[in-house]
Amino acid sequence: MGTIIGVGLFTIPYIAAISGILPLIFYMAVLAAVQNYLHLLYAEIVLSTQGSHRLPGYVEKYNGRFGKFITLIITIFSDYGAMLAYVIVGGLFLHQLLSPIFGGGILIYASILFLFEAIIVFFGIRLIAGAEFIMTAFLILIIGLISWNGLAFIKLDNYTLVNWQNIFLPYGPIFFAIGGMAAIPEVCKLLAREKNKIKSAIAWGTYLSAALMLIFILVIVGVTGANTTPDTLAGLSQVFGGGIIKIALVFGLLAIFTSMISIAQASREVFWWDFKLNKNLAWALACFTPFFIYLIGIRDITKVVSLTGAISGGILGVAAIYLIFKVKQKCERDSAIKNKIDKITGFGLSLLFVLGLIYEIWNVLK
Repeated sequence: MGTIIGVGLFTIPYIAAISGILPLIFYMAVLAAVQNYLHLLYAEIVLSTQGSHRLPGYVEKYNGRFGKFITLIITIFSDYGAMLAYVIVGGLFLHQLLSPIFGGGILIYASILFLFEAIIVFFGIRLIAGAEFIMTAFLILIIGLISWNGLAFIKLDNYTLVNWQNIFLPYGPIFFAIGGMAAIPEVCKLLAREKNKIKSAIAWGTYLSAALMLIFILVIVGVTGANTTPDTLAGLSQVFGGGIIKIALVFGLLAIFTSMISIAQASREVFWWDFKLNKNLAWALACFTPFFIYLIGIRDITKVVSLTGAISGGILGVAAIYLIFKVKQKCERDSAIKNKIDKITGFGLSLLFVLGLIYEIWNVLK
């Protein structure tokens, strides 16, 4: 949940406001089930294979070096897109929280957030691992607080049932928001002595995150309607008092920051574990590249999240589906999770992912 609940929570309300709440509910339900299935497939791959790897490393073991490099490109593009989204929204939140006191532009605050994240990743994610549960619990409390206070401000006129022109728009952002594949290897390690609990941990983490997001989004759209902003809280501040918004900004930053570190660490491990680079060089490649992308001016959060979601949820999903067939043919050890999958299911999901990616690319370029 700490990995899943992040920047997506604050970007989907704007998407839902312009596409309608029926597409929101439909996509949230269907894609939560699809992501849970992908998480379980990845868990089976991890549990069936000896050694520590990330997705490119697993592809190399079962399909050779060419597939490894293709998967590297897709994985890094996905990770960089996610971290770029965290820098964009995290910078906005930190600016809204501290600029009234200290002044300064958004770039300064985005840089501060990035540098703090890079330092933590350099010294190891274990520095904050113990606080992940507490931060997530407080975030859930804030979601509940905002939702409860927002009930009195909801206006049914703020809801649009369906905007057919934007019917496919929620696909990428919601796929991005519910994605937690980066956390799966860590979940498998943490529950190495209780492997029978991995499946339920993944299901609870995926579905509970999706349910909390759906409640939060429905309340936000009902409160702000057409005034919903791409980062959510700017529009919400026009309705609520400053106290609740400041609390929300603090814990929104915590949610973004913990997810950002998880993705940065996962990206570092791709370079470190799977490509055997020096761990400091791996750290620099993982952390600094998305920040440079931010500096050159790519800051449209809606497009970044949409395209990243289609790639991370889609193409990497195709890779996981392809891998699971290979793993079932020649697994290296017995897995506590055994997923049922046939060629028809695999082809159908792969087709869905590819079509979603084509739409998101077209939508970004149009």
